[in-house]
Order: sequence, then structure tokens, then C-alpha cells
Amino acid sequence: MSDLAKKLGQTQVFNRLPPADCATLARLARRRALAPSEYLCHQGEVWAHALYLVSGQLRWTMLSPAGREFMLYSIDPGRVFWGHSLFDDQPMPASLQAVGASEVALWHRDAILPILDRNPAIWHAIARELVATMRRAREIIYGLAFQPVAGRLAKLLLTQFPAQEKKSHERSITLAEIAARVASTPEVISRVLHQFQAEGVLDITRASITLHDRAALERIVETVDKTRRG
Repeated sequence: MSDLAKKLGQTQVFNRLPPADCATLARLARRRALAPSEYLCHQGEVWAHALYLVSGQLRWTMLSPAGREFMLYSIDPGRVFWGHSLFDDQPMPASLQAVGASEVALWHRDAILPILDRNPAIWHAIARELVATMRRAREIIYGLAFQPVAGRLAKLLLTQFPAQEKKSHERSITLAEIAARVASTPEVISRVLHQFQAEGVLDITRASITLHDRAALERIVETVDKTRRG
């Protein structure tokens, strides 16, 4: 068994594969050396690959609509990364860039999916890893960009729509007015409101706002206040 096959067999996902399939993955892998700051994929590109980081370090970065770059997290040697496009053929939500000189083992979807599909138990491990990554990225995004705005917006919603029996309120305030009150922009407010909606905290239409989880808004305010005090 090759050195790469042994290393793959030690990862949290590929350790569920039979040794013969790890050996096949190692044989099918395309090794690629990356120079410092070289991009492996760009935000907005369809990149249907998985990779194993042999050496070096990669960073996962996202560009805001204004062109501001946020580093969401880094990938260290021995980790497996799954390109979003591998699963849905949609553009990548962020970019993958080498921090320093790095080496990766790459698999295109056409090479790796047959191996995964004949080992269906592995999909549960992949799902767990992807969910963990999504949770980590969400927390970092909130911390870098949205948390202060989210806290101010949550506080405004709690005061603008006081607790009472009805949860649905007429929307008498525009995005621009909300943004002015919390020192943000309508675009950011829209994203945070839709994030709240995706998490089941509220529903928003052009005519109304329905608060489903006031306690969640109170927790957001409390978290931001603790962060500022710390």
C-alpha cells in the first residue's frame, strides 16, 4: 500500500473505506503542487473536486459584494476538503488559496463518486463533516461581518415589535430606515434578515414581519453584548 493510501485510511471519512478502495483512491489522485498565494479554485467557479491536503496550508476565503475579503477558515495537512460543486454543480461560494507552498491530492467527481457510491455508509460521515464545516463557517461569518449588525438589528426588532399575543406585525419600516437606525446598509440588513428567516427566527414579506422566536433574538443581543464586554 502506498504512503498516500495509508494516510487516506487515517482520515475521518476515508477510514470507513476498505483498504483496496483507499489504494484505488491513491492511484486515481492527481497530485498538484501549489505556490504561495496560488488559487486552487475561485468563488463563482464550478469546481467539482475533492482534495486531500498532503502538505502546506489552504485558506477558504469569501468576497463580499463590496469586494472585501473574509477568511472563513484554514485547512491543515491531513484534512479532506469537499468542493460544493461536486454535489450540486453550482458555483463555489468561496475561494480556496494556498497560504504557503502546498501539495494536494485531487479527485474529480467522476473519479471519486463511483468509489463512494459502492460504500454507501461513508455518506453519513461525509454529511457529518460537511455540517460541521457549515456550522464553523457560519459562526466565523457572524463574528467577522454580521454579528455586530445582527445584534443591533435583533435589538431593534425586539423594541420595534414589543411582546404581545400576536406574532405578526405590519411592516411600517423600510430596509433603508432599518439600516439607518443600526448604522449599516440595506444590503447587509437584507442578508441578515434572510439569515434570521432561514433559521426560523422570523418571516418577512413586503407587508409584514412575523416573529417566531423572540428568545433567539434575545440570545443574539446577549452574545454580542458579551463579545463587546470581553
